[in-house]
Amino acid sequence: MLDAPWNGLTFTPPTAIDIATIEDAIVSQLQSQINSIEIAHYPDRPETWRLTHRVGAALVMYKGAQYGDLLDTAAIIQERKLEFEVSIMMRDLGWAVGGDPSGTSPGAYAIIESIRTALTGYLIPGCRKIYPLREKFIKRDKQGGVWTYSSTFAFSTVAVEASPAEDFPLFIKGIALEEGGQTSVTVGAAAYTFNSNLQVQLPHGNVFAVSITAPGGLLLVQGTDFSVDRADGIITAIPGGAISAGETVQIAYTYAEMAIAAAGQSEPTNQA
Repeated sequence: MLDAPWNGLTFTPPTAIDIATIEDAIVSQLQSQINSIEIAHYPDRPETWRLTHRVGAALVMYKGAQYGDLLDTAAIIQERKLEFEVSIMMRDLGWAVGGDPSGTSPGAYAIIESIRTALTGYLIPGCRKIYPLREKFIKRDKQGGVWTYSSTFAFSTVAVEASPAEDFPLFIKGIALEEGGQTSVTVGAAAYTFNSNLQVQLPHGNVFAVSITAPGGLLLVQGTDFSVDRADGIITAIPGGAISAGETVQIAYTYAEMAIAAAGQSEPTNQA
């Protein structure tokens, strides 16, 4: 029994596997692990961006992807290897000339290691774990005194072709028929008249062992003279058979219980 009517569920991936969402996840991971520098997305106008943080900054940018061979013959499914670069801009390396390499404040080397530690093994839902590819020195701005390095990370996911949503009908009604014979009841022959649609509605569903006798004692044949809708208890005369509209016959049958589940119900109902 359900606590409330069941209206169905909609399933969506926990994290959308698109570039912007993945980059957001990487930036958030770095921000949660490193608080000594500014961490942000790479600006869309880098020529106007200036380093204002007193220690440094790390900017995350999507570098591109490589696609593997097709993994399926019916659909387009490929491994997708994405690369993201973290540009690290620091005001110093962490020590003065002749000073202790450990320094008194985080420098470029320490931040490079912190970023590597924060992202190595980080798992974005729907992807494999992130791993480092390379690190390299880019330049030193003599005028501004800024050291620039880049750290590149990669991980794999799967690229799948888009497909339209299947237009399956919503669940409206389901009927389960008891077929073990444990609840079966036999009903003796009684008179029924076929309507203008050549049908007879029996008072029970889940019927079987239907026997029909026409006027004059002729025993009719299922599949030749009539068909049976077991679940709904409807008997239909087959055109060309021995039954006509308006004809009265004798019908005997057996029925058993059935459970009916419908949309909006908290539990199925049994019908005998």
